[in-house]
Amino acid sequence: MRIPPQKIISAIDFSTFTDTILSYSAALCKKYHATLLLVHVTIDLNAVLEHSETTLDLASLQKSNTRYARERLEDLAQKMTVKNEVFVRQGTAADEITRLALEQEADLVITNTHGRSGFKRLLIGSVTEKLMKTLHCPLLALHSPEHDAKSSTDFEMHLRKILVGCDFSPDARLAVDYGLSLAQEFQAELHLAHAVKPALSKTALQQSQELRARLEEKLDGMLPEACREWCAAHTAVLDGEPYIELMNYAKEQDIDIIVLGIRGHTLWEKLLVGSTTDRLIRHASLPVLAVR
Repeated sequence: MRIPPQKIISAIDFSTFTDTILSYSAALCKKYHATLLLVHVTIDLNAVLEHSETTLDLASLQKSNTRYARERLEDLAQKMTVKNEVFVRQGTAADEITRLALEQEADLVITNTHGRSGFKRLLIGSVTEKLMKTLHCPLLALHSPEHDAKSSTDFEMHLRKILVGCDFSPDARLAVDYGLSLAQEFQAELHLAHAVKPALSKTALQQSQELRARLEEKLDGMLPEACREWCAAHTAVLDGEPYIELMNYAKEQDIDIIVLGIRGHTLWEKLLVGSTTDRLIRHASLPVLAVR
């Protein structure tokens, strides 16, 4: 059941949350004996300023930016205690990270999200949201903490409780597989949860109770019998908006990480409501592992 990553990409933007990104990246690399690929993407100045009049020497400035980024990445790399490589790319962050992940056959990408919402998100989105749509491998999205940044050299990742959001799609099946793999590796509890809209009438309530029983049986059936020998498994059928109920459940159960599949939506649905996965990534305070 194990799905051990061998190459992990850490997307570094040199923000105040870099240490947190590196801490999780290094901890997972130690756990799985994986190679860490540190990447920073610089802006393509020629593309940004191609239609503007400027006296700047763009080629020289681009080289200077690239050199500065590489020096900073190499400085970070020297402090790491895991095998690592450094990459500096030029262009759009999500595109270049996706391209690197394909070239290097990466098994996981780790990034942080600032939880952008509202009109600004509709217009420009975020690197994390774009990566969700383009990556071939799982994406671990970390929320940028306001305090208590982790040390990248001595942080150890401990997962005690793992929550998998399940809607019974093929993506959810893959999410369960990854959840089981993490539970096996970290000897953690595994929670499977499915959320349904609450019933409004007496008849609907009766039907809902029958549906709940079927869903609980279906959730239970997604867990292989063998896993119960080494994993404490729990299932739950929740009432309400999926991303809200999953966040509430995670808080009540003191969950350490949420694992979700990435489902396709039409462009209009994405613009209006998004998906459970990207809503959780924007609003949850704990790490979210999105798998395709």
